[in-house]
Amino acid sequence: MTTVAIDFGTSNTVVCILNPDTKTPETLRLGDISRIFKTNSLSGDVREISVVPTLVFVKNAGELVLGEKVRSQRLGQSQPERFFKAFKRNLAADFQPPPRNIDSETYTPESVAEQFITSIWKQLYLQNIQPDKVIFTVPVGAFERYLDWFRDLGESLGVAEVQVIDESTAAALGYAVKRPGSLVLVVDFGGGTLDLSLVRTALTPPLPPLTKGGRNLAPPLDKGGLGGVRAEVLAKSDAYVGGEDIDIWIVEDYLRQIGSSRAEVGPVGWQNLLEIAEKLKIQLSQVNEAKESWFDDENFMSYDLQLNRDKLEEILESRQLLEQLRESLDEVLSIALGKGIGKADIEQVLLVGGTSLIPAISNLVVSYFGRQKVQRDKPFEAVAHGALALTQLVSVDDYLRHSYAIRLWEPYAKAYAYSPIFSKEMKYPCQSSEELTLQVAIEGQREIRLDIGEVAEVSQAEVIFNEKGQMTSSWLNKQTDFRSLDSHHQQVCVAHLNPPGVLGIDRVSVSFEVDERRVLLATVRDLVTGKVLVEKGAIAKLQ
Repeated sequence: MTTVAIDFGTSNTVVCILNPDTKTPETLRLGDISRIFKTNSLSGDVREISVVPTLVFVKNAGELVLGEKVRSQRLGQSQPERFFKAFKRNLAADFQPPPRNIDSETYTPESVAEQFITSIWKQLYLQNIQPDKVIFTVPVGAFERYLDWFRDLGESLGVAEVQVIDESTAAALGYAVKRPGSLVLVVDFGGGTLDLSLVRTALTPPLPPLTKGGRNLAPPLDKGGLGGVRAEVLAKSDAYVGGEDIDIWIVEDYLRQIGSSRAEVGPVGWQNLLEIAEKLKIQLSQVNEAKESWFDDENFMSYDLQLNRDKLEEILESRQLLEQLRESLDEVLSIALGKGIGKADIEQVLLVGGTSLIPAISNLVVSYFGRQKVQRDKPFEAVAHGALALTQLVSVDDYLRHSYAIRLWEPYAKAYAYSPIFSKEMKYPCQSSEELTLQVAIEGQREIRLDIGEVAEVSQAEVIFNEKGQMTSSWLNKQTDFRSLDSHHQQVCVAHLNPPGVLGIDRVSVSFEVDERRVLLATVRDLVTGKVLVEKGAIAKLQ
């Protein structure tokens, strides 16, 4: 079987395959859409890796230019209205900015992302790689509709098997699967998200052979009987903030210094400044101070943008980014402590993602765990490489990151109320502790529909879009969101009523469970007729 892992990132996308000869992950270079990065580990070693910049530019007649060709030709700086970046984060956060109309065609984060990944898929076939299985990596806090989108995308690509795994959990597996018994924390800080995952691996003993009359009855290649590595996800945390926000904050801070604004520099000047901010940010991972020049096309003036590590740290602190990282670390450690695991028990802390290379970020993590434990040998490849470790695991024990609830409209209060089904951090398979009793909302109602969704505490940079659909962001904001499981926002029908319902009379009781395949099931009993209308009916696939 040929398995490909795709780490679809906000800033960069990494594609890798399991080398059939060495059985080790191999990052693919996809022609001229790939960019070669040089990175330094904490030990000083220099490595070259291949990434595809997650960039799309729409040329005339709907022709798309991808990846490195967009970056190297600076297409986004010349015509920003045709330039798309950070579309992955909008899709993952289940937040849709205004669509853009270009050459009489409509572009949304979903359509741009689909065309981006489809183009990568075509590059694989050009290299005579025909995957039987694809593993997509997603943010820890991704909503179910984002995971469903990958499943549908996999079907459209014609691949036989699609699997989805948390990005930070994948990175932890890539390290820990080679060291059974390891306890590993991954801090994945990329262009759009901050994800943390604490994972422990263990060897499962081989099952004793089934024998009868001295004959072995077990199949010779019974994977369950051979034993193997099992992984357990112990704690998670996440926030929708990353390197894209930092670039904007650097530019906003600079414009305040010179008494200017985004409106004054114009779309072209804004994109030029974002490009410069990213360059400065990358340089400061190696040096203490950096400077770049830029030309203001609107006012025909040249400027210097200078930044040092202290100023960058000041910006990150004032925008509450470092505080968010501290809170995420504290959350993971608190969950772990509740399971009898102390900070000293964590053996390795892996820094992953381009934002983790910022000294203020890495130094904060080092201050928590000590330099000996912290590693950043594969900041861009660890997630995709680790995803391939799924092929070597017997099982992965995970838990629900979000709570799940039914949203009900209270006509007297004129507001929504939420009836919880499952709370976050529950392991599956699991069952709801109480049955839900429902009445009809109108006389003679013949069916009952439920609005089932995720309830999540979301930390993300405040997002603002102008009239052209261009994004800017400001302070970190925390809020509780409800996201329906149905991508079309249609309620799920759980029961057909015969006879029709009567107002004020309890009509059905509903119980829920999540099976080992993480499918949400419902059992519905008619309280009037005593009949079981639905028994363990599938409501939704929780990826």
